[in-house]
Amino acid sequence: MIEITVLAVYLFLMVILGIYEYRKTKGMLDYYLAGKNLGVLLVSFSFFATYFSTAAFLGGGGFGFVAGFQWSAFLIFFHILFAIMAWMVIAPPMKRIADKHGSLTIPEIFGMNFGKATQFVASIVIIVFFQFYMVSIYKGAGNLLEVMLGIDYTMALLITAGVVMVYTAIGGFRAVVITDLIQGVLVLVGGVLLFIAVMFYLGGPFSAIESLENVETLMGSGSNFFEFGKLAPPPIMNAGMVIPFVLSLTFAISIAQLASPQLVVRFVAAKDERVIEKGAILTPLIIGIFAICVFSIGPFGWLIIPEYDDPVKYLKNSDLVVPFIAMKLFPAGFNALILTAIVAAAMSTINSLVHVIATSFVRDILHNAKHLSERTELIITRLSVFVFALIPVTLALNPPDVIVVIVGLSFSVITSAFLLPLLSSFYSSKPSEIPALASMIVAVIVCIVWYLYFYRVYWIYPVVPGLIASFITYAVFWKTERAFSASPA
Repeated sequence: MIEITVLAVYLFLMVILGIYEYRKTKGMLDYYLAGKNLGVLLVSFSFFATYFSTAAFLGGGGFGFVAGFQWSAFLIFFHILFAIMAWMVIAPPMKRIADKHGSLTIPEIFGMNFGKATQFVASIVIIVFFQFYMVSIYKGAGNLLEVMLGIDYTMALLITAGVVMVYTAIGGFRAVVITDLIQGVLVLVGGVLLFIAVMFYLGGPFSAIESLENVETLMGSGSNFFEFGKLAPPPIMNAGMVIPFVLSLTFAISIAQLASPQLVVRFVAAKDERVIEKGAILTPLIIGIFAICVFSIGPFGWLIIPEYDDPVKYLKNSDLVVPFIAMKLFPAGFNALILTAIVAAAMSTINSLVHVIATSFVRDILHNAKHLSERTELIITRLSVFVFALIPVTLALNPPDVIVVIVGLSFSVITSAFLLPLLSSFYSSKPSEIPALASMIVAVIVCIVWYLYFYRVYWIYPVVPGLIASFITYAVFWKTERAFSASPA
């Protein structure tokens, strides 16, 4: 079977690259940040490939089948907007400050500016919530291999985790970014080809739009897919909260580009500030191309899926929409390419998440508790990669919800906890520990409480109350601290 052959070759290549980069990894700086010597192509495509996981292909592309083009429009807009902001607002000061202090992790930057307590809390947030994020990616990869190749779901999870563990553990950040370049190209080309195939099958974009407007679906008239506030899962429609739900979820997923450690650490690994300047042009461009191509596919599934299968199944699990379309529209050879592209999307994100979790666990927790030699730190970090890659596999055997929900919650917590401390680190003349630490803790608590008790009442994603709580907490503690320091003894 050509799909299995192509996928096997790809997986073998990833392992070989990991072994090759192992020979070039000379110490902690190489293993953590590839020697801080990355050029614009590596930084940009690594950022792109890390950000777009299977959640982008399956969740982002498929959810439009349920929510229509309002989902696509908001998601595309926010992706491009926050990609530009990440490279213009976050990247330049992060590169300067990390180089000045010799920081190797994002929590370590917090530690330099705010103190060890903030560094420790940031590391715990990374370890816990990135595990949940990885569950969604493993789930996506497992569903994909199960649907397209007929591989047992559990075996698909083990294949994905096994390959990533090997090349990430032995090759470190060098292996991560080199494989990300290859995976990023595959992801971008796969997304573009998938969009072209859909348009070709439907007779071009104008014909596709006209056909969708006139078709009758289980969601009513096809014209509903072009209206704002019209479509969403039934509980959200019944509550009249379609627009707040779609806006807050697309916002939560996209704003993560500003504060997610697995993404912004690439700015630290850039060779110099000229790389940042060029990446500020290249990265939003490729993100925009991919977003337009993939996120607009879902609604057109109503013109394809009913010809082959019962669409009710895909309403219940929209993560299956894109793999099904790819299987039906592509011949065997191209099927293999799309399959490999989506698997690449999964692995390019998992490798970075595992690397960030392992390096943060060792550098920000163990090394702070007891000074470790460089050799010991490197050995423990490699072993940690295996441990932290396997934990979410066990959770993915019975995942809690559809991909976009898991990703949205994880991104909400990470973004709400990290964005304000990052901005304070870069733009405050006197960064203060207590306000930063309090804002992180309150943001995490608010996101979790909101998701558990209020989300299914108001259908607003936790990132919104999380960020609001973070900013209010920081402002209150900052003003209180200033008031005490200004008062006479």
